[in-house]
Amino acid sequence: MIYTLTLNPAIDRIVETETFNLGVTNKALNEYEVLGGKGINVSVMLKNLGYQTTVLGWMGQDSKFEFLNYLKAKNIDSNFVEVAGKVRVNLKIKNLTTKQETELNGLGFQVSQSDVTKIIEAVKATVKANDCLIISGSVPQGCPHDLYATIAKYCAENNIMFVVDSTKEILLLTLPYHPFLIKPNLEELNELFQTNYHFKNEKDIINLGQQLITMGAQNVLISNGKEGSILITDKNIYQVNSAEGQLVNSVGAGDSMVGAFVGTYLKHHSFDQALLYSASAGAATAFTKGIAEITEVKKLLGQIKINVIK
Repeated sequence: MIYTLTLNPAIDRIVETETFNLGVTNKALNEYEVLGGKGINVSVMLKNLGYQTTVLGWMGQDSKFEFLNYLKAKNIDSNFVEVAGKVRVNLKIKNLTTKQETELNGLGFQVSQSDVTKIIEAVKATVKANDCLIISGSVPQGCPHDLYATIAKYCAENNIMFVVDSTKEILLLTLPYHPFLIKPNLEELNELFQTNYHFKNEKDIINLGQQLITMGAQNVLISNGKEGSILITDKNIYQVNSAEGQLVNSVGAGDSMVGAFVGTYLKHHSFDQALLYSASAGAATAFTKGIAEITEVKKLLGQIKINVIK
């Protein structure tokens, strides 16, 4: 079974404007909401591609029915630990003229030490040897920064394949337990190493990815939207382009990449196949309002080219 862990679920509210200026009143042309959080998005893509998955994580009591109904409609099982309060609301403002996106992420609920104990117990009671756990996203207020590391340690000690898609210290603390995959985007990679590389600085980016492998990651997938992605393993380096299309909403594109990569790899045990579906899924989601369906993913497969550069 592939489990996902979402500790900080969110409602993404997307507002489209013709122009967006600070300090004045701006008018919305269109708006819509997408329920998620990174692990939830991963599970939706996994399910859309035909893989069985269960969502684990914290859920604000005031928001639970909205999320439970959303997952039920997609036939996805969930096992949430409820906490007091609401999930965060993230505001995404899309300037349709300049094609720029401005994001303001909300705070959401706060967790206690009791909540932390309960989520650890829930993971240990549910995820067992030979399962896969995908740990995705940020952590809420009150959560210790080493919680992912605690869960990673449990996975390493119990023959559980695990993936981490997070940032900063939260990610770095998991590396000694050898996650199968980590997926920083270029911005997050630069943040980790306090650099300012562009995607065209390929050798420098590969060097940083290899440093993450030295630090414990088994495989590193670095993405940068329409510029494509680079996968670094202990043996090879793969360069992958991105499909062409009209950007609609970038929310969940990276999560779709993770879900497609892991599901396909577990099925085929091939990095080439995993990258093919990963790149297609990420682009397909970027070209839709929500998480892309399998038909939309398959339409883009023919555009993806994989180049082994080492």
